[in-house]
Amino acid sequence: MLLLLASFCGMGWASWKVARALGAFAWGFQPPAMAAAQYSPTDVIGDLGGMPVKISRHVAEYVEYEGDPGWSGPRKGPPPVRTYASRLESFGFEVRYPDMAMLLTEEMWADQRSYNIYNTPWMTAGVLSGKSYPGRGFMNRPHVSDGNLKGIDWWDTYEEIKPGPYGLVEYRVSGKDPRTGNPARDAPDTDVIYLYRDRAGNVTTRIVCSNVPHEAAPCSQRWDLGENGVSAELRVQYRRGLLEHWSSIQQKVTQVVLGFGSYLSPQAGIHETSKQETTSLHSR
Repeated sequence: MLLLLASFCGMGWASWKVARALGAFAWGFQPPAMAAAQYSPTDVIGDLGGMPVKISRHVAEYVEYEGDPGWSGPRKGPPPVRTYASRLESFGFEVRYPDMAMLLTEEMWADQRSYNIYNTPWMTAGVLSGKSYPGRGFMNRPHVSDGNLKGIDWWDTYEEIKPGPYGLVEYRVSGKDPRTGNPARDAPDTDVIYLYRDRAGNVTTRIVCSNVPHEAAPCSQRWDLGENGVSAELRVQYRRGLLEHWSSIQQKVTQVVLGFGSYLSPQAGIHETSKQETTSLHSR
């Protein structure tokens, strides 16, 4: 159990904000304030990393603004009135690959329920911004960009495995599993790390998958939206059977999140903020 716990921790879910944004409270393990925030009674508006957004209340889950109580207990006093200047800190949403449909209708809910963990095309995405955003360039910090990790214990010391699949660089636990004497890279309770580096050598994608021997093994992919001018980190969780589509998934989820802002663009004809408010958002 201790090894399994260490494996889950190694997937990068240390922050409760990330866990919440990625649906980790599906079994009801959440404080009342966060349970109340699972579904918003109104469409969500705010400032997502410098981009004013509007998100359907049927899409955004576990929405957190800067200053919300989170784990700290119930809110003291009424919640503030939200505007397009209210800084979003995290939220999650469900999306279906490859058409990127979301849970906007009863038919989509029924579609999601029609699959099992071995064949579902549904993914859970999480967005971190505001104070929870690690900052531009975080993908190249050692704890993210270094696949050759040298940990204290046998299960967190990795080595590169060549060739990597789907254009990725693959890292697995090195040495032998002291419990069995077999190669540690095959242990089902370890993780597999995948990195993608661009031509300049910068890490643009990090994926961590459970090594359990079936295609429903969970994978968590993360990347920086900063290259698109939005100070936000994106994460998406899907079954390992979708790993081969990692690049398409990253592009499509990025466009979905950017679309929360383009929904307000003048070109869309649905610009709901005043010119003065929009100017103040972009001048901060």
